[in-house]
Amino acid sequence: MHNDFWKDIGQKTPELIDSIFRLSRRSCISITRLDTKVTWWSEKAVDLFGLDGSYSKFAEEKTDLKVHKDDLEMYRKGFADRFRGKDHEFPIEYRVMLNDKSYTRFSARTMFMYDNEGKPVTLITMFIKHDILEDIDSVTGLHTEEVFTKKIKKYIKEKNGAVLLKIGLDRFCNINVIYGSEYANKVLHNVAEKLTEIVGKKAEVYRLSGAKFAVCFDSISQEKLAEVYSRIMRAMSNDICIDDKKVPLKISAGAVLLEGYMDDANSVKSRLTYALDMSRHEHHGGLVMSNDSFSTNGSDEIELISVIHQCALKECEGFFMSYQPIVEASSGDIKGMEALVRWKKEPYGLVPPGVFIDWLEEDPCIFELGNWIIRQSVKDASEVLRQKPEFFINVNVSAAQIERCEFRETLLGILDDYNFPHEHFCIELTERCRMLDIGFLKSEIEYFKSRGIKVAMDDFGTGNASLNVVLELPVDELKIDMSFVRDIKNKPFNQAIVESIVSFANTTNLEVCIEGVENEEVREYLSKFNADWHQGYHYSKPVTIENIKSML
Repeated sequence: MHNDFWKDIGQKTPELIDSIFRLSRRSCISITRLDTKVTWWSEKAVDLFGLDGSYSKFAEEKTDLKVHKDDLEMYRKGFADRFRGKDHEFPIEYRVMLNDKSYTRFSARTMFMYDNEGKPVTLITMFIKHDILEDIDSVTGLHTEEVFTKKIKKYIKEKNGAVLLKIGLDRFCNINVIYGSEYANKVLHNVAEKLTEIVGKKAEVYRLSGAKFAVCFDSISQEKLAEVYSRIMRAMSNDICIDDKKVPLKISAGAVLLEGYMDDANSVKSRLTYALDMSRHEHHGGLVMSNDSFSTNGSDEIELISVIHQCALKECEGFFMSYQPIVEASSGDIKGMEALVRWKKEPYGLVPPGVFIDWLEEDPCIFELGNWIIRQSVKDASEVLRQKPEFFINVNVSAAQIERCEFRETLLGILDDYNFPHEHFCIELTERCRMLDIGFLKSEIEYFKSRGIKVAMDDFGTGNASLNVVLELPVDELKIDMSFVRDIKNKPFNQAIVESIVSFANTTNLEVCIEGVENEEVREYLSKFNADWHQGYHYSKPVTIENIKSML
């Protein structure tokens, strides 16, 4: 039977392979014969890479594929190793220029086919394009956020009163850090199966970014939704088992009933995210409906968050940058600045960053907003460099940025656009960055340091910013959180903490910056600790770039 199956397909093999890979939005393939060193490229690969034809000599591929100059050596070594039979289980990552002249990151995975004597005769390479998301999440098997967004748009168009539920696994990062990403993925897969089992055919379940899920109900009462969520909470607490061991999970959830006036999918997602945030921080994981008023001004706050979210998606409308000087502790001279984003728009006026920063860090839009912040900050700092060549800038980077594979290329591209010296740019890791897998975060820090970029740990001493984490991560600088500096003269415990952190930094050749230096009295007291940098209102509040240049 199997012989008859392949009888008429032989000559159709290239067409068959093309058809298979056109079903994937981000994959294509090449096949190299080792005896002739001739490579056949699938039709999709020819179109994607702008190749001259479907066949090329292997030695010519390095010029046919327009690999980024910084990645060319790694690309060549990677394929040379594969030809020698090494490292087939690991992907090769590099950037390739496409037909539109833009560089996009790819992963290449390889495998051999062998003859009857066990000799390798064919090398098969699959190329995976990183900037396109598949419709199906590889970890859970659920539809992705992209499909979820399409579903919301469909509901809005039909105006059928659907109900959307967004569920987040609280402090899931701890599982990632303690047990590793492979174990964490097993947990996510198990959670997806349990959610699908509970809602059955009454709803559809989606995997969102991070450890978050969404459930779409075509129609359900608020009372029935509360019952379903109670079942989900019990299941997460008692029924998630990995390797025969129970993994109790705490969850939070927000929901929204789609009403007639809701006509924008992103606004609906903003409401969901806000409701989830309220559930986590103010309702101890209890279900929160965004249609309800959480407080006297809760509805207004939701609308404000929604407006800010929309502005983030519309070329960062209303956002602008302020900068707080970083001074040399010994001299008080301004040597650099930290970039701080702000938002202002009528009729809302100037909105404090505390209202939206934490929330936006959990939203996918933070990637584009974060890149805008970097670009604007580098542009402004470039002007200062003309006046003060040793000047540096620190920019906060979110977990949602650093975990995206294209972030490396994006950051380096922005620095190159302004010819900005890498050694004058410092990434500040936020609290959520430190919740990422420690091995992954270490590799990202090492990559940026290899490119001359400095890395600082912000808010050191709080949350996950412990000495144990610092011992694992090769950062350049520690920034002592201002909570340890507040009223430090009257708090011996805080004095001991600050002194020990500075001593540790000095011993390990790390730079250290003390934040929250609010007045001359505090500055004078802190001077005995021998920190490298000071930052705080004593020197300046966050100001415009023009103010910075005037101060210099």
